Amino acid sequence: MKLSKPIITREHGSWAVLFVPMIVGISYAGTVTLNNFWLACSALGVFMSYVPVHTMMRELGGQPQGKEKLDTSELWGSIYLLVGFICILPLFLQGYLHLITFAMLGSAAFFGNFFLTRSGNKSILSDLTAVAGLTLSAPSAYYIAVGTLDSQAFVLWMLNFLFFGSSVFYVHMKISVVSLKKEHLQFSERMSRGRLNIVYHLIVISIVVVMSLYNLTQLTVLLTFIPMIVHALIGTVKLSGKVKFKKLGFLLLAHSIFFGLALFIIWS
Repeated sequence: MKLSKPIITREHGSWAVLFVPMIVGISYAGTVTLNNFWLACSALGVFMSYVPVHTMMRELGGQPQGKEKLDTSELWGSIYLLVGFICILPLFLQGYLHLITFAMLGSAAFFGNFFLTRSGNKSILSDLTAVAGLTLSAPSAYYIAVGTLDSQAFVLWMLNFLFFGSSVFYVHMKISVVSLKKEHLQFSERMSRGRLNIVYHLIVISIVVVMSLYNLTQLTVLLTFIPMIVHALIGTVKLSGKVKFKKLGFLLLAHSIFFGLALFIIWS
């Protein structure tokens, strides 16, 4: 029997949302072990199951997916989840039982994202839910490295969630202007479409500053957000109906890489 082609998500940016926070968590802990490999492989398996499992859930929810698509999803969904389970076992056997907490939170985000996208339309809320789940890789990697679950794990998650949440608001702003089918927008139109993006980034700045005042993180961490914030705000002011999403994807990836490298430099 010929094995069907693997199902791989087309949301290329989600790879960065999963692995950059994991690298950030490892960087903060300052140590790399074989356990990081097991965690990465397990997270990858569960992450890859996202598309096929959602397909199966839609079928169960009364949305026919077609026999071939469903059979392929059942096959690869099972394979991916099996990989995720097998790779997490060495960590459970070593006593990292708090990973169960992360698994429960990740599952909540996984199913929450599904229920928010049942109609096939994504929203800011559905994408933020996905980001909340994927960025759990940061505190998970930190926990695996230090062996304890403390407040710093939450700080790592919060910083990563805030950063990758930026791209959610920015991309949805871009999508909203495309629907207008107007290349040139009036200032009032740009502000109307971009107000949530502006408010979000102001909130991000405020939260990071407050975290630094309470000694939860260094104020210099705010510097890692600057390129993304500047890009998002300038993008709002110059907003137009002409959007090159492929170019935008590469820019957001570059911001993600800078974010991870800058945090590594600050913490080292």
